[in-house]
Amino acid sequence: MRTILREQIQLEVDAMAALVQDADAFDVIELMRLRELGVVPQAAPGGSALAIEIVAAVLLSRGSRKPSAVPRDETRPHVTVNELHQRALRLMRLAQARQLAEAALNGDPLSMLAAEYQGAVMGIRNLQYSSVRDAHEARLFDNERAANLMQKHLGYTYPQVVAVREAITEVSSQRMTELRDGTAEIMLRNQGVPPGQIPAAEAEEVVSQMVALMFLPGDRATISANDVAPLAGVDDETALAVLTSFSQFFDSAVSATDRVYDMLVGTNPFLGTPLVSDGAGHFVSTSNEVGNDSLRRIFEKALTSNGKDFTAYDQKIRVAMSEQIALDGLASILETAPSHAAFKYFAPENDEEIGQLGSGCANPAAVGKQVEGDGLFIIDDVAIVVETKGKSMAEQSRRGDVTRLSRDLAATIGDACAQAKRIERLIETNRGIWLADKSWLDLSQIREVRCVAALLDDVGPLGTAIGRLQQAGIVGEDKPPWITSLHDLTTMAAVCDRPAEFLHYLRVRTDSPVTSHFWALDELDLYMLFLQGDLWVDAGEEGAVNMVDDHCVELNAWMDRHGQEGTELPEKPSFNAVPAMLELVDEIAALHERGWLRCGADLLSLSGEVQQQLLDMIAELDLRTQDDGDEHHVAFSFDSPWERPAFFFAISPAGMNVNDVATQLFAYMRTKSTQIGSERSCGLIFDTHQQLRRFLYS
Repeated sequence: MRTILREQIQLEVDAMAALVQDADAFDVIELMRLRELGVVPQAAPGGSALAIEIVAAVLLSRGSRKPSAVPRDETRPHVTVNELHQRALRLMRLAQARQLAEAALNGDPLSMLAAEYQGAVMGIRNLQYSSVRDAHEARLFDNERAANLMQKHLGYTYPQVVAVREAITEVSSQRMTELRDGTAEIMLRNQGVPPGQIPAAEAEEVVSQMVALMFLPGDRATISANDVAPLAGVDDETALAVLTSFSQFFDSAVSATDRVYDMLVGTNPFLGTPLVSDGAGHFVSTSNEVGNDSLRRIFEKALTSNGKDFTAYDQKIRVAMSEQIALDGLASILETAPSHAAFKYFAPENDEEIGQLGSGCANPAAVGKQVEGDGLFIIDDVAIVVETKGKSMAEQSRRGDVTRLSRDLAATIGDACAQAKRIERLIETNRGIWLADKSWLDLSQIREVRCVAALLDDVGPLGTAIGRLQQAGIVGEDKPPWITSLHDLTTMAAVCDRPAEFLHYLRVRTDSPVTSHFWALDELDLYMLFLQGDLWVDAGEEGAVNMVDDHCVELNAWMDRHGQEGTELPEKPSFNAVPAMLELVDEIAALHERGWLRCGADLLSLSGEVQQQLLDMIAELDLRTQDDGDEHHVAFSFDSPWERPAFFFAISPAGMNVNDVATQLFAYMRTKSTQIGSERSCGLIFDTHQQLRRFLYS
């Protein structure tokens, strides 16, 4: 299959090279940008960043920007763009078919996942929302320690990269605006003037501007250090260092076939170096902006030449910041600070010894070893364990190497999940943990434990495919942790309205048929499907795998809202539930009585129809109480993947002490729950205005 793919690449590359043999490479690359991305990024229908990169790779093998002696104004490269686009798309389809077919023939359970990951890396650009990416990168790199390392190994600092990136965008935008406005001004000035009477100088100017805009746009798209340095507030040397760091150069020693084959089968260099340089200080952009989704990878690659510097970065910056970003995101969602962060505790040498580290252990140091946990949230009777990993996926994994991917997954997702589950088992077995100072952390009140494995790297389909990770032995079969990137966790923190929603999401994603039934390229697609109320599995479909497509249009608009000047701000995505039920969940949370979090998650797990039925029950109880002045109550219970909750609703009549109603209802709850085998019971007492007055939990 690889031989056939290489043969087809040779045919298409030769055809593409012939189409543009006389053209200026910068003209062709910018024309492809206009075709694939549009004047406004992502505006062109059917566009692909990879198509730009394939064409650019062909051009880079010519040896120089314009080797042909044919005058530039006679080359007409714009007429070749559609054919270049079609030939590039054909190669992309062939490469994808090769990936999937080769994976299907491989017996390794990770082979298909490796192919899908490689496909995602190859085809997806701008993996992160700029607001989230910039905030995370600022925490990682905008500090004295990182600045010194970046200056030493790259020749510039993080703020300088950002400044140059913004300057490139501003220069390009200014040039486009000037051409557009200049052309419009001349046309308006000559509106109604017969063509033969338009001044020759103005007609020539319009033609010149249109040529620069869309026919021979290479000069207009060219960037140099002295173009961006003044806007970026840096000297020319620093601007040149940034531009060069993210550039590729013309080199005829590498054939176009080899370049394109390596891109489609191995590693795409444009992901990290999206600029093309003519070697004389002139640069043109291909797809990504400078540093987008690649700065950390470039920095870490530069650091590997000095083991001491890399260790300092890893331990003092990457690990610490990853943990803090994860804890900040969860603290925002859960509306509470972590109970323990970067804490040390005693863990058993093996699972069989867990029970020996109970509260009665005389010397935990003699039984277990001292290890570190990243975060532990205690909210009511729920514990959420957090483990983070800052390690990046290796280039071999990103290009589909199954053996290396297996190792990387074990060292990131596997280790994080195992460490989180270790704390979970200690809590569930011993009802507490021995901390490093040999104090006993009593967690006997905990009735539900959930685990989160948060990664600094964006792993896309690797994190969403929990079922396949279980099959491959990377993640355990029983109630696996939720696997997420720090970017996705931070994004959810900006969207999630209540802690109960998040607990419900953790349950659905890790402890239900959803774990193996749904698969997506991005965790945020699953989260949006959840918010829409569609992340559930019919009983007859549990064995099937459902590929989730893009559900983030609404989320994209909201996350990018600050860049949409002059338009009405989009609405924030929210959980799809009966509005009155959301209000009730918020009222329960506001009381903050024991059991509020699990009760809220249980209510949100019900379908909209059942939620309305419960609200109707409460309304009916109220009518009965108002009719006869007596207390009325009703019980409701249901089976769920998360044991069997029971709800008891009561109306407290006017004039009756609500504490007396609570005493009676609580006694009834205890008796009835035992009869029906309910693991937890929630009692809600309302007044005759249907206002929640008391919350009971058993």
